[in-house]
Amino acid sequence: MKFVFKLLVIALCSFATYANTLSTEQQQAWLEDISFFENQVRTKHIEPFHTLAESDFARLLKELKQDLPLLSEPQVEARLMAITSAIGDGHTNYFMMSGPHQHFPLRYKFFDNKLRVIDATKPYQHLIGAELKTINGLTVEALFELITPLLPGIDNQFSAKTRFEFYLTLHKLLLGLGLVKENAAAQFVFELEGNPLSEQITPVAMSEFAKLSSAFKNHTDKLNKLDIGMPGITLNLLKENKVAYFDFNAYPSFELVIAECQALQKKLMAAKSKYLIIDFRGNGGGSFYTGLAFSSCLLPMDQFDWKTGVFVLTDEHTFSAAMSNTVQFKQILNARIFGTPTGGDPNQFSESHRFVLPNSKRKLSVSKRYYPFLFEDTDAVYPDVLIETSWLDYQQGKDPVLSAVLAEIEK
Repeated sequence: MKFVFKLLVIALCSFATYANTLSTEQQQAWLEDISFFENQVRTKHIEPFHTLAESDFARLLKELKQDLPLLSEPQVEARLMAITSAIGDGHTNYFMMSGPHQHFPLRYKFFDNKLRVIDATKPYQHLIGAELKTINGLTVEALFELITPLLPGIDNQFSAKTRFEFYLTLHKLLLGLGLVKENAAAQFVFELEGNPLSEQITPVAMSEFAKLSSAFKNHTDKLNKLDIGMPGITLNLLKENKVAYFDFNAYPSFELVIAECQALQKKLMAAKSKYLIIDFRGNGGGSFYTGLAFSSCLLPMDQFDWKTGVFVLTDEHTFSAAMSNTVQFKQILNARIFGTPTGGDPNQFSESHRFVLPNSKRKLSVSKRYYPFLFEDTDAVYPDVLIETSWLDYQQGKDPVLSAVLAEIEK
């Protein structure tokens, strides 16, 4: 089995000890936490062994317990994270960031399979735009193969890339895999405009890393965003108000959507908008019932072109409820989908049961529902019109997806 093979490789790598091994007291605490974790998986997951065989699950946990005297805490967490990920769905996760952690002070994004630096703290801003080549001698391709089997929130190859972009910065994860050393800088090699750049980089506090997002202008910076009283959703009236563009970045509460519906309808009626765009790019999820409430607010409005005038925008970050609403809006709003495939699988284990390990206080989740939104066998919601954002587009703050929809409307 592919997952088990990778876990065995990880287990072997983890004995490259670059941090202090557990004390006897810590070993006992982790033994209790691992047993608690096992019980939660067995009793709370709707179908815990849909991908990972029960015998493999039991064996991997037994081996982890036996290895505790030889492991450091980051190594224990990496092993437990890998076992959780091997269960095989994007809502069953080990959240390593729920404990103390640091990040390398860079943000990355893939363009044409090249991992680019899109933001950095002040000492490393000269690296913005560079392609990452290696960390401590390991290529990006090798790092991807080693790291992605551990990562939370993965339903398919598209969400695997987005999670890798982020978690490659997590120092504790790389430490747990023996890829970096504790209290030591890591050797990063980049390429910028054909020239190699080598940097010794040390991790920073989460508070410093959290200030980073992207050094490049976002297409939404140019828009006139209207507050509709639904936090996470903004309205932009485009093309002399005939296009209502909703940037659905996050989910407000169900109750707020219901409460603000009438006011939103009045805004749209006053604008006399005919075309509707709902942008789920970058939306990692929430409650799809909130999205359905939002759609029910729009559906009674006869002013819209419900035959060919509704569009949904997606990308690899469109996950969980945002992916679910994408499928639902294609069905109930007759929407066409523009952009790139979703990071979420439409036939998915979902709805997280969250719990905390009693001693380490690390947070985890397991799936407690299963939603088959599409009858066909697929791993993502694939767009009706595939449009990718190039590195040049991104640098210039252009949005080819929204531009394509507006061009379609103009036809």
